[in-house]
Amino acid sequence: SFIVAMAMALIINDGCKKETYNDALPVVQLYKLTQIDTDSVSVIGTVISNNGDGIQYEGFCFGHDPVPPITEHQVIAFANSDTFTTHIYVKKDSIYYFRGFAANGYGYGLSAPYKYVVH
Repeated sequence: SFIVAMAMALIINDGCKKETYNDALPVVQLYKLTQIDTDSVSVIGTVISNNGDGIQYEGFCFGHDPVPPITEHQVIAFANSDTFTTHIYVKKDSIYYFRGFAANGYGYGLSAPYKYVVH
């Protein structure tokens, strides 16, 4: 019975493991971007999945690079459950790329870049 108990413990514990590091990261989507004024936009993101670990913080990064890194123009957002939002100041007649991000105890997940032309 000891061997059966050990086998059951291994099976149960194995079901909780993440397959890869990326499986443990949050899945994020940039939900909506709206121009508020000639120099600001409202950005809304959503956490699709926290992958079993609580979200520690959420936000956005943006810049002129088509794939802005999380370290470029990082803005921590205000969270409302799985949705987070903020206003970002921008320059008129410019092209920006935005990404949402969220962090849990394993690291951070980034959304796909979203191109936006400020008019």
